[in-house]
Amino acid sequence: MTKNSSPAILVAGAGPTGLTLALTLRRYGVTVRLIDRAPAPATVSKALAVWSGSLEALAGLGVIDRFLAAGTRLNSLTIGSGDRKRATLAVGEGIDSPYPFPLLLPQSETEAILTARLAACGTTIERGVELVGFVADAEGVTATLRHPDGTTEETKALYLVGADGARSLVRQSLDVAFEGYTEPATYLLGDVKITGGALDHRNIVVWWKQGGTVALFPFETETWRLFAVRDAGAGESPPTLKELQDQINRHGPPGVRLHDPSWLSSFRINERLAARYRVGRVFLAGDAAHIHSPAGGQGMNTGIQDAANLGWKLAAVLNGQGNAAAMLDSYEAERRPIARDVVAGAAQKLHIAFAGGATARLFRDIAVAVIGNLPAAQRRLQIELSETEVTYRDGPLVALGTPPRRPRRTDVGTRARDAPYRAVPHNRDGTLWPLLSGPHHSLLVFEDGATPLPLGDIAGRVGNDLTLVRIAPDRQAQRRYHIRAPGWVLVRPDQVVAARGGASDLATLAKYLDHVLGASTNR
Repeated sequence: MTKNSSPAILVAGAGPTGLTLALTLRRYGVTVRLIDRAPAPATVSKALAVWSGSLEALAGLGVIDRFLAAGTRLNSLTIGSGDRKRATLAVGEGIDSPYPFPLLLPQSETEAILTARLAACGTTIERGVELVGFVADAEGVTATLRHPDGTTEETKALYLVGADGARSLVRQSLDVAFEGYTEPATYLLGDVKITGGALDHRNIVVWWKQGGTVALFPFETETWRLFAVRDAGAGESPPTLKELQDQINRHGPPGVRLHDPSWLSSFRINERLAARYRVGRVFLAGDAAHIHSPAGGQGMNTGIQDAANLGWKLAAVLNGQGNAAAMLDSYEAERRPIARDVVAGAAQKLHIAFAGGATARLFRDIAVAVIGNLPAAQRRLQIELSETEVTYRDGPLVALGTPPRRPRRTDVGTRARDAPYRAVPHNRDGTLWPLLSGPHHSLLVFEDGATPLPLGDIAGRVGNDLTLVRIAPDRQAQRRYHIRAPGWVLVRPDQVVAARGGASDLATLAKYLDHVLGASTNR
């Protein structure tokens, strides 16, 4: 057994979650070791959609331009039954984001972009290296790794993050329950090309007929991913192209012909949530913490946002800032309720789309009629999927900001908004989002045009970790943040509102800064 130098953070699993976490940590200068037992990156597409909340999180990592260039913006969702379309729902309407659209991009390409950026930051994935065990104590984590040649290595790290998928060794070693259930049906998946059917390759298609459902998701330039439920008693072997064509003929849009499959698979769906996200110096993120139906395309996105939430907190603690216990406890308190809601919502959408029987068909028809004819219902669904209006209600960091009982967007615990603004005193026009995407807290000070807000000692904290933006009187910016001048809004590095108040509420601001940007305790 050999020993290696000690990184600050060891991350097991180099999927989108582990890659996002490693990139986030590197932004703060934290040493990170990223391992993955797979000898090479996956070539199959897996997750297809990158939603607005994830694009916002990725914007500060130096990759957003590559994502936008490589992906395709999804236009709409087409719903049909029998031999006709029932509704076409525009996608992106109502999403309040600098990126108000879902981006269609195979997960393999997402990982390739993140991997290239991480390499540019000086960190490469150690492939074929498997975490086989670890021991954690009050001082750190000692991990045992197995290399491709069979040799083992012992390495130490201050923290370990398990981003190692649904069968997470980290979660199992911690004896953390993976609470939930397995759906009874077997589902079929095929990445295929299609001729006929007059399908728009920028639209998702969900169609039901003769008691069954098929769903078609476009990606790349010509490929579609098909989902269907296998007939009962047909086993769990991978499907043939003929079986998928039979599903389309019976349950899908008319005139569709499948050909040139690149991936055929069958699978069972689990709806599960880890009972805990943190045990001492060990954390769970992504599929290691939550798995669910692909309905809504939120699995990878929820993992990316886990990483954005955890990354800045680990970095702050390691860089000597904040109350470590409060910072690190806040990860589970904030992210687990979000995953719980995503798991429940994905299961509901799956059951609505794929359940059989007359009652299910009637419920689907009612749901389509309501969503298809009510713009507000369409917007609500898209906002939910985009994960731009998630609200953190619990945890020590949210409590520091004294949130209202019924928070709305830009209140404490919700996501910040982009807005045009004019900076004081230079009278420069710009938009806020580039500032909010930096590796720092952002203090937005809304001036009233008369007397500058008396920040006193707080102004002395401004530096690499706190950026001050003085905003000239501007009705649009104030309306976007529903604040009266003079006032202030503090935004975390993950674009979540940390605290806010008026000229008389500066004690709240000072308290938050002391606990989060002050000298670190209990590292």
